[in-house]
Amino acid sequence: MHPPQPPSKNYPQVSSEDQLTLLMVAPFVLGMAFAALPAMSAKATAWLVAHNLLVAAAQSPLYAVPGGDGAGLDLRRIVLVVALLSVAAALAFSGIRRRVDLNRQNRLRMGDRK
Repeated sequence: MHPPQPPSKNYPQVSSEDQLTLLMVAPFVLGMAFAALPAMSAKATAWLVAHNLLVAAAQSPLYAVPGGDGAGLDLRRIVLVVALLSVAAALAFSGIRRRVDLNRQNRLRMGDRK
C-alpha cells in the first residue's frame, strides 16, 4: 500500500486522489444526464433545441436521441461528443496509469513482500 495523500486546503476531508477521481467521472455523469434529459421531459428537449445543444427534427439529425421527439445530433455535435468522450477516457486512463506507477514504486521501495 502506498501512503495516503495529504488532503487539500479547500476540502480537508477530500484527498487529492478523490478529487482526481471526481474530475475523471464528471464527464461521464454529465454525459449520461445530458442523454437522459430528453427522455425525462418534452420541455427539456425543447430547451436543448432552443439552446442549440440538439438539432430539431426538421433539420434531419444524423442521430435521433431516444425520447427526443426526433431531435438529435448532427455531424458537428457528434464530433464534439466523441471528442469530449475521448478526453474523458484519456483522463481516466491517465489516472489508472498513475495508480499503477505509484503501486509499482511503492513495491520497489518497500520490497515485494507478497
